[in-house]
Amino acid sequence: MADWCVTWLTTFATNLKPNVRDDYHGVVRRYITGSTLGKRRLDKLTPAEVQAWVNDLTTRIEPKTVRNAHARLHKALEVAVKNNYVPRNVASSTELPSVPKTDIQPLNFEQVQKLLDTVEGHRWAALYRLAVNLGMREAELFGLTWPAIDFERGTLRIFQQLRRARLEKGAAREFILQTTKTKAGERTLRLDEDLLEVLREHKLNQDEERALLGDKWRDPWGKLVFTTETGGPIHISCLLDHFRQVLKKAELSEIRFHDLRHTAATLMLANGVPLVTVSKILGHSSPAVTAQIYAHALDESKSVAIAGLSQKLRRPRRRATQSTTQSAPETDSRPRWKARDSPLEYWCRRRDSNPYGVTPSGF
Repeated sequence: MADWCVTWLTTFATNLKPNVRDDYHGVVRRYITGSTLGKRRLDKLTPAEVQAWVNDLTTRIEPKTVRNAHARLHKALEVAVKNNYVPRNVASSTELPSVPKTDIQPLNFEQVQKLLDTVEGHRWAALYRLAVNLGMREAELFGLTWPAIDFERGTLRIFQQLRRARLEKGAAREFILQTTKTKAGERTLRLDEDLLEVLREHKLNQDEERALLGDKWRDPWGKLVFTTETGGPIHISCLLDHFRQVLKKAELSEIRFHDLRHTAATLMLANGVPLVTVSKILGHSSPAVTAQIYAHALDESKSVAIAGLSQKLRRPRRRATQSTTQSAPETDSRPRWKARDSPLEYWCRRRDSNPYGVTPSGF
């Protein structure tokens, strides 16, 4: 089984992005190679053995990691079925551990203002602004290049991301620019004049830094928008360390950097931006994905929309009065009971006069 996983990755999975292939190799190495399952013959593997493997992993690692490892095994077996090495995928009916849903923690408008005030003047201030304004992913921010920004047309094109991966087995990880997470992630966003001015100022500061460092500027592509102090690509760990310091200084609760993406989406929806538009700005595959993630924001937006429309439709209150020219009818066929009778006594008294012996429902 372990040998087949390696064959699958090196021979059949040729269209995987370098960082994804590197991740798959890591999963195989950590959880399949050396395990009892990994030593089994591919055509002798049974559903019970896959289930036992999953059960064992569940006692040692997080549920999400277990499901991730199983997904890789399932994919490897699916390719084996497709190429007639085995008749069926024995990992298809495995019972997997449930993963607790992670609640998103977006900032409100006032908290965003505190965050931006705290990073004002820092070399990554523009990075934080794009994160909370456009909801860009970390890798998209790191992979943003100056040619992707058209200051004349006022547009920003997102089509690549910065990742670290091993390009060859056993080699050290290195930074690479590759396509976005999904095809839907490729998008062009129109910026307002304020955002363009933020980026112009950031470019001016970067040009001064590059001029001061000269040959010591370490940008391997020479065009990254966000870099380290020496021009090199940003390690995610460095950004996360800085983010924690910013939150502490701003006296904000500790959240993930990815929650800034959630913040952008939530604020846009709360501000009445259509769901379809928000989905395209974030680069989701469909509005349904956006709706599922931000159901809480949509509920709040619906409440605001209903209240807003209600206010517009509000009419002056008028008391309903009976016209003085209207006279009461001489006869009234509605059943009436005497003041001294209860409803039950009234209907009992009328029973003898009812030729059909029908009594009202409930009596």
